[in-house]
Amino acid sequence: MIDVRKLLLIMVVAVASAAVQAEESPQQALLQLVQSYSDAQIGFEPQKIDAVVTRDFIEVSPAGEVDPREKVLGFYEPSRKKGDPQRFIASEPVVRVFGNAASVIVNLTGSATVNGEKRSFSFRAGYLAVKEGGQWKLASAQYTGIRPPKNPG
Repeated sequence: MIDVRKLLLIMVVAVASAAVQAEESPQQALLQLVQSYSDAQIGFEPQKIDAVVTRDFIEVSPAGEVDPREKVLGFYEPSRKKGDPQRFIASEPVVRVFGNAASVIVNLTGSATVNGEKRSFSFRAGYLAVKEGGQWKLASAQYTGIRPPKNPG
């Protein structure tokens, strides 16, 4: 015969485990969303960008320019692509979920070849994501350059 207390304990553990997984799921989905967006930028794939941003998406570029969705999509037309694609690496994530809205902050690092010279860069990127039709989409992005450390001496 099954002990009712053991059965009850197993049920409580199963429910608690499901609750923990449900809490982790939005954070993981949001970080994947940011990586998908970054990969589409690097690959100059406006269709993929369009699939993960809202209709009223807005971006603040590293130069401080405010770009609406249409300008962002136009910037990433394949004909504007120069050089080999690179990949942004997102690290130091800070994710805050507020119901159907979320804030995601990451450190994006990568490298690019500019005028034949390979350069490394690092940006602090902040994103606002909202749930549309049960799916997370980016509503805004803002990039701030991180200065390289000064050489001592």
